[in-house]
Amino acid sequence: RTIEGLLVRGTRNTTVIPAGAIGNEQPIKDVTEEWYSDDLEVLVMTKHVDPLSGETTYRVTNITRSEPSPSLFEVPAGYKVK
Repeated sequence: RTIEGLLVRGTRNTTVIPAGAIGNEQPIKDVTEEWYSDDLEVLVMTKHVDPLSGETTYRVTNITRSEPSPSLFEVPAGYKVK
């Protein structure tokens, strides 16, 4: 799969809490997806879905593969290094 232009590999874990295990009448299904970029060595997306907490998605966006501006590393004017 490709996310934000990166080739990623994913895993999906599904856990089911059987009916009656914690006072629940129906089984509770908890699903977690993780998408990892080997190139960047970072998770670029995670998704967690369960009926108790709802759906939570974390996704890295606007990935720029270029060098940062050298001005980000310049010492500010008037700053003295001791």
